[in-house]
Amino acid sequence: MISRYLLAGAAALAVAATAQAQPMPPPAPPMPMAPGMPMPMHDGMTMDFVTKAAQSDEFERREGRLAERKASNPAVRHFGAHMVMAHTQTTRDLKMAIHAAGMAAPPPPMLTDDQMHMMGDLAHKQGADFDRAYMDQQIQAHQDALQVMQNYGANGHPGPIKDAANKTAPLVQQHLDMAKHIRAQLS
Repeated sequence: MISRYLLAGAAALAVAATAQAQPMPPPAPPMPMAPGMPMPMHDGMTMDFVTKAAQSDEFERREGRLAERKASNPAVRHFGAHMVMAHTQTTRDLKMAIHAAGMAAPPPPMLTDDQMHMMGDLAHKQGADFDRAYMDQQIQAHQDALQVMQNYGANGHPGPIKDAANKTAPLVQQHLDMAKHIRAQLS
């Protein structure tokens, strides 16, 4: 009786192995887009841009809220409040561009490990140390965001998302200039 079960099990394994050994059929060719159909994420570059832009906005808002509460310098507190307001708007603009492109909105972004580390580091600082660290982080974050915006604006898929990147890049440059100016005054 046991040998019957072993024989049945061996036969099942042989059938499974044969099924796995069969070559997979080639992927179906892409379907032409019908008018009104949502566009897929155009390519990896578009998805990467959307993710990085959303992470950048989320990071700016979170750090801005922290600066509103903890900064000792009024200019730093004001800058933090401005970052919350401005990056809430750029998030809205990005969502509208995603919708206009016919794409599904991605889930809320998770911060990168580097962003989480910077937030953790900043949370432990007080007074003038907080102000300097926050402005240093904002300079780096805005340099990174500007590069992301300019790269997609120059090389991204034409359409509303690329337009949003090109519209946002000058604003990010303005924030970077403001951050550098405030940081210079803190030294």
